[in-house]
Amino acid sequence: MDITSAASVGPLRPNTPFPVETDAPVEGPRTFGEMLKNAVNTVNGRAIDADNKALQLALGEIEDTHEVMLAMEKASISLQLTMEIRNKVIEAYQEILRQAL
Repeated sequence: MDITSAASVGPLRPNTPFPVETDAPVEGPRTFGEMLKNAVNTVNGRAIDADNKALQLALGEIEDTHEVMLAMEKASISLQLTMEIRNKVIEAYQEILRQAL
């Protein structure tokens, strides 16, 4: 079994739920704020994409309902995951406050 070190793998790029939208190399360490902003923008982009595809379906510009449903499910799942992460962060923060008292 060949095991390589983590340094030889290169920078990790998450593929779900918040994919990196470009193939540009990651330059230096990204801050938590930048990662959070990217994640929220990705969720928002998926919601906008789903709305646009639903509108195009209603106008008859798209005939493939599968494409619209996939976009809507991606947006829904992304939002659900974002809310669950938010809930876990709030729970962790509240636990830290309880421990500090």
